[in-house]
Amino acid sequence: MNKRLLSAALVALLACLSVPGVASAHVLKVDGSIGAVLHINPDDNPTTDGPTDYIMSFDDDNGQFSLPKCDCTVSIINNGQTIATEPLVNSSNEVSENHYTFTEPGVYDMQFTGKPKQSGGFQPFTLNYEVRVTGGQAGARSFPVLLWVGIGMGMLLVLLAAYALNYDSDEAAIAMNKEHQ
Repeated sequence: MNKRLLSAALVALLACLSVPGVASAHVLKVDGSIGAVLHINPDDNPTTDGPTDYIMSFDDDNGQFSLPKCDCTVSIINNGQTIATEPLVNSSNEVSENHYTFTEPGVYDMQFTGKPKQSGGFQPFTLNYEVRVTGGQAGARSFPVLLWVGIGMGMLLVLLAAYALNYDSDEAAIAMNKEHQ
């Protein structure tokens, strides 16, 4: 493999790695022994066009947590101000399914808090999630910016490789012409 092709591939690889990664929608948040994963429907892309379903799946390393035994709430916070606080609905011992209608696009904080209804149960907890709400319908999402960047980087890699291969063949043709003269 020639040095130019290797250099081109290395530059393209470094450019691709310098692009920030896409955040995962299902992030485990932990406070002490209590952990939870937030899932939002539709497709972890809440919109302002109707109710947003959100599901919390809880886990307790100590095995003491149970939603029926929890005084659990969610607070919806926008620009540092709490705009709603609601109790979590118990779907099972560890899963809560709830609904909220966002009225404006923006970045919201969803703060889940819980404490045992009776003393001596699980430890109290607070879990915070940042949620980006878009306006309009969920199907009207734009093509992800990072996908465009990835496609551009891939095209750049192909062009650099083609240039490096063509450069080698031009150098070989020049060397062959010098030998025949």
